Amino acid sequence: MRSSPASPLRNTRAGFTLIELLVVIGIIVVLAGLVLAGIVSARDAAASTQCQNNLKQLGLAITQYHNQNHVYPQYRAEYPPITNAYGVVRPRWQWLLAPYLGGWAQNPDAIVAAGTADPTYTSVPLDNANLICPSMDSSNSFAYSIRNGSYGYNFGYLGNNRTLVDGDNATPTLRYPIASVKEQSRTIAFGDSRGGGIPHGGHSMTLDPPHMVVRFDNLRVDSPYWLQAPFNGTALAGVNPYGPDEGTEDAPIPFSPAEARHRGRANVVFLDGHVESQTLAGLGYSLVNGVPQLQTTSSPLPGAYNGLWTGRGLDEYSPYYGTNTP
Repeated sequence: MRSSPASPLRNTRAGFTLIELLVVIGIIVVLAGLVLAGIVSARDAAASTQCQNNLKQLGLAITQYHNQNHVYPQYRAEYPPITNAYGVVRPRWQWLLAPYLGGWAQNPDAIVAAGTADPTYTSVPLDNANLICPSMDSSNSFAYSIRNGSYGYNFGYLGNNRTLVDGDNATPTLRYPIASVKEQSRTIAFGDSRGGGIPHGGHSMTLDPPHMVVRFDNLRVDSPYWLQAPFNGTALAGVNPYGPDEGTEDAPIPFSPAEARHRGRANVVFLDGHVESQTLAGLGYSLVNGVPQLQTTSSPLPGAYNGLWTGRGLDEYSPYYGTNTP
């Protein structure tokens, strides 16, 4: 009997089922997400570290400025107005500290090119890495703006040279120069600032404290600041106004608090040179849904505390603040 020819070998290898494919894809997606999250976290941490290094340099610069001039810098050289060596008229604090930060704040050739068309040089980009936070979106025009960029100055207590009557330099400046800083390690000098907009807006070169600076004389400051909403011409007595005071479109809110741009925290440098990463609540702000609130009456908002801003480590409303005001 003849045997039948052998049957061809059958392919017994089975393919992946749909469920197995979905499981494998799911595992890959999870792993990719973990890797991406790690990369983002590492990138954010590196940006925050670089930001802290920038602020450290600003802390050293303001110390050197104070050692040389025996006062803290004006937020802008208004009284007397000066023109610096690069032709910048009424230079802002970034220019006043530039000699201690490598030479200039903006490229001198760009200053010359701007000419009289941009008398305040607001449109000339910053050209000093110490003044630019790497967490700021470089595609945003604010990132490199000398007026609206990364860092703000605690000018309300350290260098507020506005006058009691706006434009009349025969009247006293609101708080410049400060007479004494008793607690340098508890006094903020510079920090991540938001400007007059959410999430970021104009006039971030000023860094406003949680509540307005107390005057102790109950006078009303004559300033265009009060013409903006929500004040609409009603000046508050007994306080100095916050920073943004032009009512322009890039400063819709007349308040420039710290900006928590580093994973929910803001970096600040103190007058003794140490840097901290703080929550907005830790800096003393009164918050609603995480947003610092604007003071709209002569009394500060509940919970607003200026202890890290005044130069004394205490809020003016503390019974231990003292009667000999700065």
